[in-house]
Amino acid sequence: MNETMSLRATPSSSPREIVTDQPNQRPWLGVQFVCAGAYQRVYRSVDGQRYLARCPRCAKSIIFRVGEGGTNQRFFDVSCR
Repeated sequence: MNETMSLRATPSSSPREIVTDQPNQRPWLGVQFVCAGAYQRVYRSVDGQRYLARCPRCAKSIIFRVGEGGTNQRFFDVSCR
């Protein structure tokens, strides 16, 4: 069963890669699932409103919404616990 929950996400202190935006490339976030020890690059939805990341171990999901009052942070640590 997949769940969309308010999982705990914090900005990462150590990005895994240098971010260089390319023209015509969909924006993305780097998400480290601490509980699973897995890193994912998550691309923005086609409508441009959100990023959806799913833990590879427990299948819980987290949505990062795009909009005013947000952050320009590109890397996050997520914990399912």
